[in-house]
Amino acid sequence: MAKTALETAREAPGSTKARILTAAEQVFAAKGFEGASTREIAARAGVNISSLHYHWESKETLYYAVFRNIFDRLVDLLGNTLTPLLAGQQDHEEAIRVAMPPLFDFFADNPNVPKLLLRRVVENEDVDVGVEQDVLLPAWKTFTEWLGRVGRQRLPESESRLFMLTVYAVVMVYMLDSRSYQTLLGGSVRVEPTRSAVREHVVRVVQRLLAAPDGTGR
Repeated sequence: MAKTALETAREAPGSTKARILTAAEQVFAAKGFEGASTREIAARAGVNISSLHYHWESKETLYYAVFRNIFDRLVDLLGNTLTPLLAGQQDHEEAIRVAMPPLFDFFADNPNVPKLLLRRVVENEDVDVGVEQDVLLPAWKTFTEWLGRVGRQRLPESESRLFMLTVYAVVMVYMLDSRSYQTLLGGSVRVEPTRSAVREHVVRVVQRLLAAPDGTGR
């Protein structure tokens, strides 16, 4: 079976294809889908426009690949973190203590990602290239299935989805790392010691949320 452009880019991080993908992530994060242009992406990647279209069919193809890449990385990260816990008897509090720090650090280390995900919420009705149906929904189904299996007390899928969406919203807001947030927090959420303080706070908040009787804090 022929490899996709994304698979090829992952296998060769220094390749032209991978550079264009990285540039696309940066431009889409800064300007959204409508505001981004393939010429700007090509310029940021250091290639001409013909080379961009040789490696990636269109702006839509690149946009889809950017989100596929992000969610594939998130699935791998949480899978590697949670798999040892799925067959055990750890409670939800322990699972959160193990899983949340690397998830928090992933977003802190990749500042384009939270910007992209929040822009996607805003642009949802204007841009439809299959991101929700083909990328987001399958990933969230996997996340909620894992959450339902972790711990002694199993959560129904509906409650798992509500919980995951709440955690997602909390982490994304912190990761905006705006100037006003930095003023309130006394520093950037991406830099120590603020990073550790906010990370530990988020872990505690999520543990308490999941400790609520129905897992949603209600």
